[in-house]
Amino acid sequence: MKTSHQSERLPALWMTLASAVVCLFFALHEVWARHPALHFVPLPLAAGVWLLIRDGGLRDLQRPRHPAACRWLAVAHLLLALTSFVLVSPFLAGVALVLAAAAVAAARQPGENQAPAWSLPALALFFIPPPMMLDQQLHQILAGLAARLSQGWLDAMQVLHVVQGTIVATPEKRFFVDDACSGANSLLAAVCVAVVVCSLNRRSLLHALFMMLSAVVISVASNVLRICVVIGGLHHWGLELDQGWPHEAVGFAFFLLDLAMVWSADRGWNFALNWAPAVTHTPPWMRPPVPAAAAAHPWYARISLLIALIGTVSITGPELLALSRPSAVTSGQPLGNLTDEEFQMPKQLSGWLREGDKPLEDSIIGKLGVRNQVWLYRKDGLEAFVAVNFPFLGFHDTRVCYNGQGWQFQKQVDAALPGDREKTVRFLEMNQPTELTRAHLWLSVLDEKGTAQKLNSENPLDHLGKRLWSRWTQPKRGPTTTYVLQVLAIEPQEEETAQQAFTDLLAGARNLLADAISTRTSPSGKESE
Repeated sequence: MKTSHQSERLPALWMTLASAVVCLFFALHEVWARHPALHFVPLPLAAGVWLLIRDGGLRDLQRPRHPAACRWLAVAHLLLALTSFVLVSPFLAGVALVLAAAAVAAARQPGENQAPAWSLPALALFFIPPPMMLDQQLHQILAGLAARLSQGWLDAMQVLHVVQGTIVATPEKRFFVDDACSGANSLLAAVCVAVVVCSLNRRSLLHALFMMLSAVVISVASNVLRICVVIGGLHHWGLELDQGWPHEAVGFAFFLLDLAMVWSADRGWNFALNWAPAVTHTPPWMRPPVPAAAAAHPWYARISLLIALIGTVSITGPELLALSRPSAVTSGQPLGNLTDEEFQMPKQLSGWLREGDKPLEDSIIGKLGVRNQVWLYRKDGLEAFVAVNFPFLGFHDTRVCYNGQGWQFQKQVDAALPGDREKTVRFLEMNQPTELTRAHLWLSVLDEKGTAQKLNSENPLDHLGKRLWSRWTQPKRGPTTTYVLQVLAIEPQEEETAQQAFTDLLAGARNLLADAISTRTSPSGKESE
């Protein structure tokens, strides 16, 4: 039977979770919207909730095993949660959630059938949105590694090939190791499964570290084998396994192989390490009533609830204001099928002459969007590729695609074309070390109405106060569909007249593209492969 002191403390106990829950939803929203490689987050979420309920972690907060550590971790969580809501930083919200999980772990009492103390903080790590698009950099590293490691196996299969960054070129076809084929999705999911398996099986922290390392090795090895199967299937048997449902089926089969090998690795490491079972202790549901003096402090529950309210208002307020304002309707005639949509560049454009009557089938720009149309223009000994890539869901960072093809950036400058109020053009100097090639690239992004988009500063401290205030004063959603316009010059001339000619070509192409988009209804955006 519950005492009166326990009945008074239980609401406060649940209130202590308020700020952690808001941090969780804030971080999950960012993960789901911008980080598809982390879309397995329902698995660690379900595992964490199950372990928290099964092991009575909330009861332990009434009488923590390590009071000082639990108190300091709780204070750090509250401060970081408040900072994340004020700065609108889902990354800090994810870190605050990890601190909350660590506080619960510090309060845990030992038990025979309980998961290890490291379980909840380790599972909470998967809710942290990678800052500065670090997951994209992981994609490129893994894609390049997989392409290089596949060379030896392709040689053994007697497949003639050349590796250029993340592209494996064969006589039959050029294979681009994109985000899905890089193995990043399966690698992170395999590591998560390894952590969940170790948590449910009550493994030691050393065992879990070995399991995560094993999951990384297994995922990389299986992805290299997957690349060899796709390329070898086309070379030896003419099987098109690089697109459509066969591609998805091969990826799913190899992911199941990853999971089976992770499960086997858990058994193997358990046999090798042979750790003793956990110390027997009284289960949480059989513990005696907790004295009121040892219960959670009321001030923590109240501050947690206040910070949770601040976070809810900070996150949902601008979104609700944006919904309450009328949205502009795009005019134009329906496009019909997406595959029928084309932007035809004119024969003459800003003094440049187009080569050929149709877009190039194969060019140095490569496949960067759902549709990729490239034209070659020449003027007074100058040569430039003009490309239109569309449609993308939201803003698309084209630099990631060039990084995947081995390009390295030396300089980046954001500027404005004549008539622009904001910086809408990004100029990049880059080179290709493997081919000793130098290039200049101009980028501009247009929305579904043909309006050039402002390129925001990549320094998170630039105009921080202005950006935070504009969330409330000018709440608006980003474009749902975007078009990327590129002008690429290989081995460009450095003279001012040549640079002005390239800028004129970009301005003319963008005006033409904007007019074409504004007179029709844009198709729905779609993630590129």
